Amino acid sequence: MPCFQLRGALLSGASILVATSSFAQQTPSDEVIDLGTIRIFGDKFADSLDQTTASVAVLPEQELNTPNTQTLADTFRRIANVQDGARTESGFIIRGINSEGLTPGGNGAPLASIYIDGVQQTAEAARRGFRGLFDVEQVEVYRGPQSTLSGRNALAGAIYLQTKDPDFVNSGAAQLTYGENNHRQVGLAYGGPINDSFAFRLAGEWSKQDSDLNFPTYERFPRLSDLDTDTYYTVRGKVLWQPADNAQTRALLSFSHSFDSPTTNDIAGPNQIPGVSFDDDRGDVFQPPFVWSQDVRETRVNNAGLEITHDITSALRLTALTTVSESTTDRNSINLGVPAETFSVTGAFDQRIVSQEVRLNFDSGPLRWVAGVYGAKEMNQGRYDGDIFFGFPLDIETTNTADITNLAVFGEFAYEFARNWRLIAGGRVDYTDQDIDASLFSIVGAQNTVLDTTNSETEFLPKIGLEYDITADQRIALVYQQGYRPGGAGLQPVGPPFAAGSFAYEFDPESTDTIELSYRGDFIQGRLNVGANLFYTKYKNQQVEVETVVGNPFSNIIVNAGDSESYGAEIDVTYQATDLLTIFGAIGLLHTEFKDFTFGAQDLSGQQFRSAPERTISVGASWGDQIGWFANGLISYVGPQDSGNILNPAIDLGGYTTVDASGGYAWNTVRLTVYANNLFDKRYFTGEEGPGRIATLGDRREIGVRLDKTF
Repeated sequence: MPCFQLRGALLSGASILVATSSFAQQTPSDEVIDLGTIRIFGDKFADSLDQTTASVAVLPEQELNTPNTQTLADTFRRIANVQDGARTESGFIIRGINSEGLTPGGNGAPLASIYIDGVQQTAEAARRGFRGLFDVEQVEVYRGPQSTLSGRNALAGAIYLQTKDPDFVNSGAAQLTYGENNHRQVGLAYGGPINDSFAFRLAGEWSKQDSDLNFPTYERFPRLSDLDTDTYYTVRGKVLWQPADNAQTRALLSFSHSFDSPTTNDIAGPNQIPGVSFDDDRGDVFQPPFVWSQDVRETRVNNAGLEITHDITSALRLTALTTVSESTTDRNSINLGVPAETFSVTGAFDQRIVSQEVRLNFDSGPLRWVAGVYGAKEMNQGRYDGDIFFGFPLDIETTNTADITNLAVFGEFAYEFARNWRLIAGGRVDYTDQDIDASLFSIVGAQNTVLDTTNSETEFLPKIGLEYDITADQRIALVYQQGYRPGGAGLQPVGPPFAAGSFAYEFDPESTDTIELSYRGDFIQGRLNVGANLFYTKYKNQQVEVETVVGNPFSNIIVNAGDSESYGAEIDVTYQATDLLTIFGAIGLLHTEFKDFTFGAQDLSGQQFRSAPERTISVGASWGDQIGWFANGLISYVGPQDSGNILNPAIDLGGYTTVDASGGYAWNTVRLTVYANNLFDKRYFTGEEGPGRIATLGDRREIGVRLDKTF
């Protein structure tokens, strides 16, 4: 049988989306295409897509190695019910839920996390940490709760990025990109053996691009060059220990450092700057005397991980994973340090997660199980100092600290109790202890408010389901599981920002019940792969951030909605039409609603979640060979969605469609690609506060060229 490169598969509601064709031989139309085993990294219970029941979209290296997917956010255009956050200062969105929940910043407990080589990222690192996809082997996006195996940080889903591991064969890659707005990107990677037992890989990526927005009133500030320029870089090193005489034991040490300073995409409307239209693309959204509200944020992230695996027997594996992730984000107003500007602010966020997990995996005959223990220590610190004038001088100092301890015991098994029938069951006992300290000091009236609270919670998160093989090529599964996020506390300023002090408030934990039906099927001798998921999630005491005073972000507090729900479907299809042509598509359907939510005199029941489009659709195709001409295209549609603070009337952003295209010529080790992202320069908003105040522009058109070299 001819040997083929992996093209695409949909298994158990999971999707493989690939956009570069690499077939060197013709395939008879009646020949079965063997896609082989597709390995996954993010599911602790499964090693391959054949084993998982999760709704996971898997994008392998072939799909990531195109200029149409330069960043992690670019991959979301291909995935049903997944999109980037409305603003830079927010997370990503899975099934209508922001990874930080409906509470920006996540209060130290995100609802979906990003893992890089197994290392969970802090909330700030998920916003502005790892971005580029150079030398990344695979991206996996898990839709829906993964709480049994991952705990409180995976109620809405998870994203796993696996970078290339060291190998005992010398190899390397170089990449150069140039696009519109002076976009420059460089990537370089190399690795190979150190000796018979050790191998290494080093990789680095740097990217810089100018903003296409206007900042006329900020031109006098030296920090404008930081705000209107998008800058990112990462360096990474890995060392693999795998003795030639001991195939059962393996250790992988990884370290990375990233710097990320994205430019703003916010623009001002007429209710923010009189006489200005959104069409003017004014990025200087804050005018005197509120220029201090425009801050410039730069994030530095350090990740380290050590994974040790040992095969006790051919069926039993021991894994120990030690990780550290720390991030530092500087937030300084654009006018800081300018002598004529006396009203400025400075601040920072320092976050760290240290974790240790040990687990056993067993797979033999009709029984497969995983059992493990987990412990993590998290630290979140925030500082905000301001010298602001509201008709009188106001000296403000705020600090926020949250120390969180998380301990858990978890397990899951699948047992074939009858022919083609498997029982799935699992659970997680999760203990969380939070120590939250906050203070606010204002020189006006000597206001001094201090919050010191400790909260401990223990939750049991069950999972149970049934799986049935309809035929050798079709499978269906029904799974129920629970998830939760702990409660917390905070300070709310009173009156004009900080002028009258603040008061402490608390909010309760939120929890979910989710039931999901998944299906996968292979047809036409493996050429056509279809996956579908139906899901329903019920939220109890959902945590929601509300702006209690319109236009005053300092008035935000977190409250609990009574009950809410979301339900929908995802359908993924991949069709290998010919040996050179692949067609793929995804459809996401979603309904979200607050069923019982009152705040003060307002009844918000019946409203949809914000930034939760009811439809997302993508259709794409790729054509070409390993050597010679190739072409790729993608059409993505995001349906209408509501935007704005939940206490204000919803702003309908309307739906939009974007088109990405690329093509070029490939030689043995060199590939030249011309690309266009958002080819027709569709103008759309991903968020709006207002109406007519501040809107966030979606990505504009970029036309460019990329040169790739492998060696």
